[in-house]
Amino acid sequence: MKNLPEIIYILFLATFLERFSYFLIIPFLSIYLAQNYHLSGLEIGLVVSTFAITSLFMSFIAAPFIDKIDKKVIIFVGLFLSAMSFLCFPLISKCLFFVIFALVNSIGSSLLSPTYKTILALSTDKMNKEFVFNIRYYLVNISATLAPLVSVQLQFLGVHIICYIIFMAYCINFNAFIYAFYVLKIDLQNKNNTLKVDISRMYTTFRDDRAYSYLIIGLILFVFGYTVMTSILPQYFAIYYKNLNASKLFALLLSVNGITVITCQFFVYIFSKRASIKTAMITGAFLLPVSLFALGIIDDVILKCISMVVFTLGEMLVFTMMDIRIDALSNDNFKGTYYSLAGLQNLGALLAPIIGGVCLDIIQQSWIIFGLLSIITSFSILFFYKSNKIA
Repeated sequence: MKNLPEIIYILFLATFLERFSYFLIIPFLSIYLAQNYHLSGLEIGLVVSTFAITSLFMSFIAAPFIDKIDKKVIIFVGLFLSAMSFLCFPLISKCLFFVIFALVNSIGSSLLSPTYKTILALSTDKMNKEFVFNIRYYLVNISATLAPLVSVQLQFLGVHIICYIIFMAYCINFNAFIYAFYVLKIDLQNKNNTLKVDISRMYTTFRDDRAYSYLIIGLILFVFGYTVMTSILPQYFAIYYKNLNASKLFALLLSVNGITVITCQFFVYIFSKRASIKTAMITGAFLLPVSLFALGIIDDVILKCISMVVFTLGEMLVFTMMDIRIDALSNDNFKGTYYSLAGLQNLGALLAPIIGGVCLDIIQQSWIIFGLLSIITSFSILFFYKSNKIA
């Protein structure tokens, strides 16, 4: 690997352990709450939706403070909140406390993720930024692929053991940053000279930076399409595929997604080096809705798998280039604000299950359902293009 600053390697470790910990338990949360505590569908929905809603609001709340407050303070607060939420998780049994768990955990994650990205952007020279953000995205996807498999093997030990393992992972991150800040003497304060940033900055960012505003709208629409795959597609399989096991079919497609991410990240990196960031994002925004439509209307399993490969390539192109694009649009004084406000893309994740669910309820033909959802997603191309045209 290239000779990068020490803080970059520590951030790689922290990102991997944080996301690995998240995927050890959160994907199975609904099943756990239903089987162990017999919560109703409404109660489970309230707990799960708390993650997305909190992340959405934290995008606004955290934005100015990431630029204003010493970043090591934000990191330690985020690590403490996340670690304590998992440590307390085995001790709770009431819906209200599970909602509080989701709230505290999301606040911690919403502080850590944009701060990590901001430090990566500030600590990496321009020549290596694409490489660094590709590695970061690769580590996130490795954790998303491996952690659920590990979790299944560990579940016989009990959820409390998994939570203690997660707590230990956060302790490793905590010690890694203590080593970085107090042994290596890495000072992030000199990366930040924006002590006068105020709350109104998040509004003026959208008002004054049209390129960024169009980018965020495009990301909301793109995430909408991505979430259709994760939330609406399995529901569609369960309703309309009577002769197939819907769970096995969707698990197969998720496996294809994971394998594609692991094997094709290098080729995505090479493509992004040969093409511009703008071209890569528009290409990804084109591939995803086209393949989403194919996933919905094609019956052949092999062709569905091929469609999932194309879908994943589109996802990788946009999500990898997104952070680099935000870095290009923001100056050093406001990178924390820009990366935090990018969390507004979660609005797409909130809208997709609602709009997609309505389509499933009132429309019978698959080509109309996924045609409409794909058309909505494809508008991301227009907004990415408008963003690129301005800056």
